[in-house]
Amino acid sequence: MQFNDSDRLKTRLLAINLRLAELDHEMRQTQIRVNLLESELENARLAAMMGENAGDPAQIGPELERSRGSLETQQAFLKQVKDSRLEVQKAWARARMAERAAHLQAPDS
Repeated sequence: MQFNDSDRLKTRLLAINLRLAELDHEMRQTQIRVNLLESELENARLAAMMGENAGDPAQIGPELERSRGSLETQQAFLKQVKDSRLEVQKAWARARMAERAAHLQAPDS
């Protein structure tokens, strides 16, 4: 069995799409974490203004900043992988066109 360039590129594209799904899931989880921490921080600040205790903003703030930094990193990496996917899609399309052209030009055997 012989694999064409388009077959290899299609397999690579599938792998990239699977990785994109994983990265997107991780990014969504981080976004949820950021949203929760923002809510916790706001609740802690409001409680402190009212003289109550609902968590320490000094502890929540740094964790929120770490989570935001992680989210930004994940978003940048996700963009890189999407750009890579686009390049592989283009290469796959070119390979398919070249294989089709070669098949049409090949003499019938």
